[in-house]
Amino acid sequence: MITQVEPAREAAALPEASQNLRVHFESLDVQGNPIVETGLVHVPHGRPPVTGWPVASFGHMTTGGSDYAAPSLASFGHPELRRMTQGDAFIARLLERGIAVVRPDYEGIGSSGTHPYLIGPSLARSVIDLVVAASAEFGFSRQWLSTGHSEGAVAALWAASLAGQDEAIADAEVDLAGVCAFTPVTRMDVSIGFSLRVPFVVPGWEVVSPLIVLMLSGAATVDPHMRALLEGSGLSEAARAIWGHLGERSLVELSRSDSFGAIAPSRLLTDAKTERAEIKKRLFDSFRRNEVADLSFPAGTRMRVEAARFDEVAPLWLTARALGQWESGGVDLSRRWWNASHSPVLREDRAPVGAADWCVSLLR
Repeated sequence: MITQVEPAREAAALPEASQNLRVHFESLDVQGNPIVETGLVHVPHGRPPVTGWPVASFGHMTTGGSDYAAPSLASFGHPELRRMTQGDAFIARLLERGIAVVRPDYEGIGSSGTHPYLIGPSLARSVIDLVVAASAEFGFSRQWLSTGHSEGAVAALWAASLAGQDEAIADAEVDLAGVCAFTPVTRMDVSIGFSLRVPFVVPGWEVVSPLIVLMLSGAATVDPHMRALLEGSGLSEAARAIWGHLGERSLVELSRSDSFGAIAPSRLLTDAKTERAEIKKRLFDSFRRNEVADLSFPAGTRMRVEAARFDEVAPLWLTARALGQWESGGVDLSRRWWNASHSPVLREDRAPVGAADWCVSLLR
């Protein structure tokens, strides 16, 4: 249910939409408790079809874990503006083709509590509840496309996987038409397992340590033992001293020299071998529980993946493994590989063009 509607800030508004709205909607947190989350709703220009505008959800890439990182609060001059608006070119093309778009900020971002970073069920809950609430509030059609980039691709895939099991989706009679995932994050145990051994800050890769602490914090939202370790002596003194930055800053700010960007990945955790090993084990267990490659989808689910050959976040061979697993599980898979790194896949002249055409082709 939508509880509040207000005009979106100028930096979050798109000219391709007749209405750009920031909304508050009812949802459940990762523990199943009622919360109110925030997000954006974009409505196309023109007269809607008799059945209402079809709707696409778009999950945003990682912007941080604080309220200040909420894309619905984007403003010109915001340090995180690029990531907050990373999907705009794709969303604009959907709007031009008569598809409404909803964009959740996610649990803990723009709403109370800690962001359960990369925790699939939480991300899916944000997506599904905004789709259902917006469809009821604005009279959208029952056709729904689940899309997203990076962390948002995890949200899109988990939402699609859980949609058939979700009572809210069933009660709202919202039908999933397809899934479009841009550079989905997969097998974090491989890349993060390596990163945690790096004893220095690699120039140009200052974002690695902030991403790791977001993952640790996210895993702790569903693992009380992990939370106790992090609140106890599981962190290094340097990391413990600035842990509060997670609730105050965006990813860009966390990557700076006065924050986690100055701490080498191997120096984030305590030197105590037993606690260090336990934290890593629990983090990798969290990765396995939330691994998108292992998700199942109804046979015949239409899926498109836009992937990068030089992806520094989701390496080619790991993405290819995930695609193979989904296809062997009965997914009707369309794929496109780009000679690009992680974020540039969504550049205006790359994935948004074909991906939007593919989305439109699914709608009856």
